Amino acid sequence: MAALHERNGCALQGAVALLQAVDGVVPVLHANAGCGAALGRGRPLPSTALLEKQVVFGGTSRLREQLKNAVQVQAGTLFGVLAGCVPEVIGDDVPAMLKEAREQRFPAFSVAVPGFGGHGWSGHAAAARALLEHAALAAPSPEAVPADVNLLGLVPGLDPDWEADLDEVAAVLAEAGLVARRLAGEGTAAWQAAARSRASLVLSPWGETAADWLEREHRVLRVDLGWRPVGSADAALLLERLGEALALDDARVQGAAARLHARQRRALQAAAERGWLAALPERFAVAAPSATAVGLVRFVAGTLGLEPTAVVVTDQPPPERRPALEAAAGVPLHYGAGSDEVATLLAAAGFDILLASALEAPVAADAGVPLVEVATPLERRPLVRSHAGVRGALALVEDLLAAPAKRR
Repeated sequence: MAALHERNGCALQGAVALLQAVDGVVPVLHANAGCGAALGRGRPLPSTALLEKQVVFGGTSRLREQLKNAVQVQAGTLFGVLAGCVPEVIGDDVPAMLKEAREQRFPAFSVAVPGFGGHGWSGHAAAARALLEHAALAAPSPEAVPADVNLLGLVPGLDPDWEADLDEVAAVLAEAGLVARRLAGEGTAAWQAAARSRASLVLSPWGETAADWLEREHRVLRVDLGWRPVGSADAALLLERLGEALALDDARVQGAAARLHARQRRALQAAAERGWLAALPERFAVAAPSATAVGLVRFVAGTLGLEPTAVVVTDQPPPERRPALEAAAGVPLHYGAGSDEVATLLAAAGFDILLASALEAPVAADAGVPLVEVATPLERRPLVRSHAGVRGALALVEDLLAAPAKRR
């Protein structure tokens, strides 16, 4: 489990990151003191800070006390109680305690996200599902802007450029006249209004749980892409799938796709005329979460024509999702999370450039090739750098060209 959490965090971490990214929601940790110190990172994070006494006698009374304190010092309209390892081990009945709080008109819900139960991606999925279900508990707020499509599966805290990526996906939808509801990064009103959207677009395996709930409970259509779209080909595919699901006019969808293709083609032709594309490396390898890895491979191999020699997926997607990811990538996928495991999987392949996280810097150094950071954790790269959509794909080409040549 330590190797899994090295890059992917624990379930509690993923849940905290999502709730912190929603305006009006206050995460409250029901966990030991170490979790609060590790996850707060300088930001106010109410925590029960459970000690030996609570381990022996239970921690629900401590949680009741902390909730009363939190509402007095934290500005929020909804409080999400995140139960970590200790309360799950000792059997605290957190849902019963929160039911009692709601009966007293206190806007709170709970999510069980013990670190031993999963990683940050699964914690995000559980928190997103719970937040959708309980968003109505929040105090009424101004009506959210009407939207057509919920965006689900890009993960704050683990997808390094989730905000910029959401903006780029929203820009793709706007080409066809569709309005996106980003959810992550928006306020509780957006989450309340998600049930009134026409569709939910699933951009990774970690958006499935929320999309399934919206479809089952509110008949919001689920449209499954499954990866982060990079470049005009994937942007056109995304619009095609949404167009079929929402019965959009074909000319509207095809016109939007044509504009995206033309925009990318003009930029790449200009680069080719200047001789820049000739400087691209011939072979590449990837070590990244599933949605990132698949999107990158589809663009770098399918559009730029580079040869993928190894693709390592690091977020441990559910086994039932893997065949679809492998079919979309068009190349074999390997699965690993710990640095040693990923390094071993990459070692057998030869490549001229590596698209991965800062954890793979030693692998790139040993191979004498440049590293382009595309996944968490990051060490050296722009603060905000989306690789989604057409603009993101062109930014990726810039990153590939800016990387130093392979050492001979």
